[in-house]
Amino acid sequence: MSHLLVEIGTEELPVDSLDVIYSDLEDKDSVNRNVFKDKIKALLGVYRLSYKTIFAGATPRRIAFFVEDLASRQENQHLEFNGPAVEKAYDADGNPTPALLGFLKSKSADLKDVKIKETSKGKFVILEKKEIGKPAIAVLPHFLEAVLNAPAFPKTMRWEKSGFKFPRPVRWILALLDRKVIPFQVAGIKASHLSYGHRFLAPKAFKIPSADWAAYQKALKKMHVILKLEERKAVIRRALLKKYHQGSFDQELVHTAANLVEEPFLLEGSFSKSYLELPSEVLASCMKKNQKIFACCDSKARLTSRFMAVLNGKRKNLSRIRAGYENVLDSRLKDARYFFQEDTKEPLEAKLPLLEQIVYLGKLGTMREKTERLERLAGDFAVLVGRADLKESLQRAARLSKIDLMTRLVYEFPELQGVVGREYALASGEKDEVASAIGTQYLPKNLSEDFRELKKQLSPVGALFGLLDRLDLLVGAFGTGLEPTGSQDPFALRRAGGAAVKIWRALRFPFKLSEAIRMVQEQYARSAGISKGPELESRLKKFFEERVTFELQAKAGTRESEILTAVFRSSFDNLADVYDRYEALTQLYERDSEAFIRTAKVVERTGNILKGAKVVSGIDPSHFRENSEIKLYQILNEHSGEITTFLEKKDYAKATSRFGEIFHQPVHDFFKEVMVNVEDPALRSTRQALVSQINRLYTERLADLSVLSRLEG
Repeated sequence: MSHLLVEIGTEELPVDSLDVIYSDLEDKDSVNRNVFKDKIKALLGVYRLSYKTIFAGATPRRIAFFVEDLASRQENQHLEFNGPAVEKAYDADGNPTPALLGFLKSKSADLKDVKIKETSKGKFVILEKKEIGKPAIAVLPHFLEAVLNAPAFPKTMRWEKSGFKFPRPVRWILALLDRKVIPFQVAGIKASHLSYGHRFLAPKAFKIPSADWAAYQKALKKMHVILKLEERKAVIRRALLKKYHQGSFDQELVHTAANLVEEPFLLEGSFSKSYLELPSEVLASCMKKNQKIFACCDSKARLTSRFMAVLNGKRKNLSRIRAGYENVLDSRLKDARYFFQEDTKEPLEAKLPLLEQIVYLGKLGTMREKTERLERLAGDFAVLVGRADLKESLQRAARLSKIDLMTRLVYEFPELQGVVGREYALASGEKDEVASAIGTQYLPKNLSEDFRELKKQLSPVGALFGLLDRLDLLVGAFGTGLEPTGSQDPFALRRAGGAAVKIWRALRFPFKLSEAIRMVQEQYARSAGISKGPELESRLKKFFEERVTFELQAKAGTRESEILTAVFRSSFDNLADVYDRYEALTQLYERDSEAFIRTAKVVERTGNILKGAKVVSGIDPSHFRENSEIKLYQILNEHSGEITTFLEKKDYAKATSRFGEIFHQPVHDFFKEVMVNVEDPALRSTRQALVSQINRLYTERLADLSVLSRLEG
């Protein structure tokens, strides 16, 4: 066994190219984590080289990976080549035809090597060949070339005559198999045992004697290079936490800053306290967008007139570097203050007519029309969700919600839309709850955010407006044929739907989705020509089911996925109730699987016997003949009220436990002694009605657990 160490040294890679590498190699939070490692693994399989483990890392100037315990030779392989059919391979006298001779020539084989193989399509000529594995050192150059072409970089360039493509020019290649340099060359650069340290702090070449991952990383650190992204991020976080008590970090900025350096060094600077009159989000965004620097807070989480810049290693002339940051920041903040002052010279509402300049999804009119539609919807929507007390505030938030799109500050900092609207609403004398709803209308920032954290950030008015805004978008988009298809979602409708169901999960507003959809459709019918109809409602419901499944991370084939399907089959219209039922059932299954399975078994057995039957609602007990059915009927009468009470109180766990406890054994005895589908129509009808009422007592209000697999008992 051998070890393989490879480092590709480059000019500084762009951040978007590094994001590909980091998401592939390092970032544990990435959906695409380990993709590049998987490609390396796949390529090792293609080249028939076994191994133990793969490690990888990257900085702005290098991409490196290590293969531990790599086989010294390829594995042997047995090859089989299919030739012509026997009737085409030999003539009537048994002599080889030109077809067979041509086949043998192409494979450098003789007649004695031919074998006959019988298949479902007839007999065919084949050749079997054993290919002896080559030494690893002989195949690794081809393997490395394939590895370099594996990442899906967004942009590449050519810089020398071979035409090799990479995001930035390659400047050195370290490629070692144990202590031996691999004979590999790309873009005119030959592999060697040399690496290079930090561009400014340790620019000279240094030797890596052997393929040793730990020793390699240690050598890089001596040369002011931290290979692992997460380690560079940790350095930045620790510095912010230690000096500025930053409990909450801008993780995107931490990631970006770590992408730009090989050894983070944090430099502190300051700006005029007069700028603290600006909203904190404006200050932080100004620093982040223009200079990739961190706004700093005091121990009480209040913004201070300090900032932290992440340098690529500690430098000389820090005072000059600090002054450069401060001068640029002062200019940017001066601009931001000017924009703020100009925007607030008139009330926020005065800019409402300007929204006519923004087209809203083409067929759906202008942003002014959307605003007016939201304002009309807000009153009815507040009533629908049972919060008529919020009607006035919700209508006001809807009217003012999009106006900040026409301000100078949002034009300069688009990421501050909503936040700027909040500040300008407050400056115009609007109520706090109205301003807050405007400021939070674009939350959640990402769909991976925990719904419990979202609940802390949203007021009831803010949550209702966030829901209403997404419903308006989705009804309009689906109504004009803009719904997402496959991987195509140019208007981010899946994200909008995901945000809506997350808000619904956080606040649990008890209203029916179908009624909300029809309400929005009616408003669209007045202006955009989207007519009401069940077909649109059906497509939207299916879309929301998919978004709820994604939100709950209910992966296909799991018990959680089956429970969610069971909940959907009972009813889906009230999403707050969907979440309540799903959570109650999954928690019960974890806590007391036996009770859960008992109920599921009752639902399954009573449901199976009714498949294809036309059940009447009435039960005539005078038709009963067996003791078990009389007893089951009595139990139903005695306990249906108890189950119904639990369901009405939304105590779904207790309803499930008691349903199984009450009916499991009596239903078992009933099916053991009684044939339901007998010839006598009156008796059959009564027995079916009895079974149906037991089944519907649970499934109509809670979940159809008959969809569950692997039930026992």
